[in-house]
Amino acid sequence: MIRSLIHALILLLVVPATASAQIIDGTPMDGEAIVADLSENLIAITSNFTGAEILLFGNVDAPDNVTPALQRDIVAVVRGPYEPLVIRRKERIAGIWVNTDAYDVPAAPGFYHVASTRPLDKIASPKVFQNAEIGLPALNIATGDDAIVLPETYRDAVVRAKLNEGLYAEAPGSITFVGPSLFRAEIALPANVPVGSYVATVYLVRNGAISGQRSINLIINKSGVERFMYNFAQKTPFFYGIAAVLVALFAGWVAGTVFRER
Repeated sequence: MIRSLIHALILLLVVPATASAQIIDGTPMDGEAIVADLSENLIAITSNFTGAEILLFGNVDAPDNVTPALQRDIVAVVRGPYEPLVIRRKERIAGIWVNTDAYDVPAAPGFYHVASTRPLDKIASPKVFQNAEIGLPALNIATGDDAIVLPETYRDAVVRAKLNEGLYAEAPGSITFVGPSLFRAEIALPANVPVGSYVATVYLVRNGAISGQRSINLIINKSGVERFMYNFAQKTPFFYGIAAVLVALFAGWVAGTVFRER
């Protein structure tokens, strides 16, 4: 509670500014104005990382006296990093499960979280959210080849797997207003959250249309020994494999020597 009040006070002090240093361009329309930021813009993953929770907070500027800020809706989407996927279908042939069809997806978000003041179907039509890829039904998971359409069963399998891993989520009602114009939401990051660059986009919705938006950068990266090992494995996989084999051989030799002496 104290942390929320501190963030709200900071936000009130920065509202006259157009945006903070972390905010990407997001020009409001029709006189609307929305300011938003995150409590943290850099998450460090260490060996004891069990997940994290970041606070999304902001302010809505209602220029007219007819429609107060509380009659507008806020939708926030945190997504990233985009990574390639291979979707395979298994079938049982002669009592053995084997891979049959496979589709290559060049880029799909490893993490996708939607927070909103109300359920999306109560805020605007599906077409509005489809254009902005807001919500799991509107999330575009394509093969990258216009001639190849990803079957709906494969797309649903990806979404279902990510939901089970806690990497995809929809949280209607998780954004709440604190006072007449301040809003807040807590975004949970699971322990298996991917490393990379994220973007949190906050949308202001009025009368079933998006009237303003702000985007905020978020970086999740490994630190310490974990970062060294991760970079070593990603940038030089051949030498990482050799090093892993040598370490295993050395450990086996040490164990054999110790038990032989006993």
